[in-house]
Amino acid sequence: MAQAGLHAAVGNQMRKIIPYEKRIFPALIFGSMLPDIDIIVVAIASIFYPINQAEELFHRTFSHSFFTLIFVFLIFAILSEIKKRPVIKSIGKGIALGMLTHLLIDTLIWFHQIDLLWPLPLQPVNLWYLWETPPLVFQILLIFEFFCFRWYAWFLITQHIKTPGNQAWFVKYLNKWKKWEDYIFLLFIILVVWNPPFFKILFGIAYIPSLIMALFSTYMSRNALELRPESIN
Repeated sequence: MAQAGLHAAVGNQMRKIIPYEKRIFPALIFGSMLPDIDIIVVAIASIFYPINQAEELFHRTFSHSFFTLIFVFLIFAILSEIKKRPVIKSIGKGIALGMLTHLLIDTLIWFHQIDLLWPLPLQPVNLWYLWETPPLVFQILLIFEFFCFRWYAWFLITQHIKTPGNQAWFVKYLNKWKKWEDYIFLLFIILVVWNPPFFKILFGIAYIPSLIMALFSTYMSRNALELRPESIN
């Protein structure tokens, strides 16, 4: 779970090197954040298990596997053949490529193990196994998520301004979301100083709606995120 805004930024930069296909770029940015949806499963599992055990069982496992992104692409490819609509395959390709960038970034800069070959009974990958992240560093990384969500809201607003269209009405909601992320970020700076024992629970309560809003906003901004051939330099 490297910062969702960072994943979106990397996905956006990949538009410069990936050949244009209709809807592939909005799908790529969407897919670059999608693997972290497993935190919802962790939240549900934490009702039945201690939160640390729920994280170990479900976070960075099924949604962070190469097999999952291949499965996602195949589903979209099959639907494309059935519906005779090539754009569906492009969407699947974009989501799979976005998920791939997410897995690579998490492997390199998120200091925990990742089950890249789930469900095979193999050891998860952890490039940082010789270094234990200090709790304070981990908490700072977590609260930086909200700063990155704030950045992503700003980025989407700028895309709507550059390419105004029939989804421009959504900008007012992006502005509201951006302000809320400011408040949440400031609140969690205070919580880091306070360091309550239920910090992770509060983080999950704030993070889940933020991530859902990021994914929904990407969908609602799909036309603004579209990059056409004449826009490529």
